[in-house]
Amino acid sequence: MRLSPLLIVVGLAATLAGCGGGGDAGKPRARPAQLVGTQLASTDAFAPRIEAIGTVTPLQSVAVKARADGQITRIFFREGDFVRAGQTLFQLDDRAARAELAQARAALATAEATSAQASADFKRAQALVKNGFVSGATLDSRRAAALGGSAGIDSARAAVSAAQTQLSYLVVRAPVSGRTGEINFRLGANVRAADTLPLVTINQLSPIQVRFPVPPEAIDAVRSAMRSGVTVTVSSRGVAADTAVDGGTAAAETPIARGRLAFLDNNVDPGNGSVAAKAEFANADDALWPGAIVTIRMPLASPQPRIALPEAAVQVGRDAPFVWLVGKDSKVMMRDVTIAGRADGRVYLAGGVAPGDRIVTDTLAKLKPGDPVRLKARPENASRAADAAPAATPAAAPVVRGG
Repeated sequence: MRLSPLLIVVGLAATLAGCGGGGDAGKPRARPAQLVGTQLASTDAFAPRIEAIGTVTPLQSVAVKARADGQITRIFFREGDFVRAGQTLFQLDDRAARAELAQARAALATAEATSAQASADFKRAQALVKNGFVSGATLDSRRAAALGGSAGIDSARAAVSAAQTQLSYLVVRAPVSGRTGEINFRLGANVRAADTLPLVTINQLSPIQVRFPVPPEAIDAVRSAMRSGVTVTVSSRGVAADTAVDGGTAAAETPIARGRLAFLDNNVDPGNGSVAAKAEFANADDALWPGAIVTIRMPLASPQPRIALPEAAVQVGRDAPFVWLVGKDSKVMMRDVTIAGRADGRVYLAGGVAPGDRIVTDTLAKLKPGDPVRLKARPENASRAADAAPAATPAAAPVVRGG
């Protein structure tokens, strides 16, 4: 059989194509360049600190109760008022107590008169016994009567003092200065000394304390900071996380009060190894309220320059935390880092990255060592592209500046 020249050419082309394709079939396909966001590593001042959730507690909280039974006849304050120590709060019906006091005073006057008469009789007997007009037995009787009169005065005075004390119980005064709470008994109510419900509760608000736990790894540092008089700050919004050293929040919060570390407990919690601490604040403007949950921050050392990166840039590795670093060939590599602490949504590094290194901040899950990357448009990237581009000509493409 004779083959046409066209069929021969087609067969040779198919054979060559098959041979060429078989040579590339075993080679892995190159990964496309990933589009990633990056940031140049830069330094910022960082001081290790404790950040914890604390509870505002008053220095003194007194439940005011009646010390005698009676009916409330007057109330001298309103709920929520600021009262001073010794200020009158409640008046109970005191008519019976005043009558008892008057009776005790009358008894004292009687005792004083009786004692005066007995003392005069004793003095006369002493003068007459020398002339033989009064016997020794009579003198002894007059002496005993004088001593009994003095004892009667002491007893009557004690009765007057007891009546005055009982009368004072019917005037309820503030034991400490502070802010009053809800009044539990109103005008005309009968109260008893045995009542468990207080008339009112007074909380001292200035100064005030915040109680918070110190994790076990920071106890020694906190003890040193306490001796140096460290300043403690507090903000009103709590952190939805457990207590930790160098813990941070997504955004910085403005402190509402500044104070000092006043107390570190000498007992360790057997459950988690933490120690309770208290910070004291002047609270002149009542910014802190008893029972409020607040975030408390306390520096443990002086600030030092550290590499600062976003939280998302640092990944958790099997052996150590790491970041993705973009090399000069636009390929990524893994770089182990040492974390000095976290604060305000950023990670501060003590080693592994140098200032000026370009660090990947997103698209991290898709990266592998050696992958080529393309940088998302950022102001710094656009500036570098403009510097590296040749001199502009009328036909040149415009430079894109991203935000």
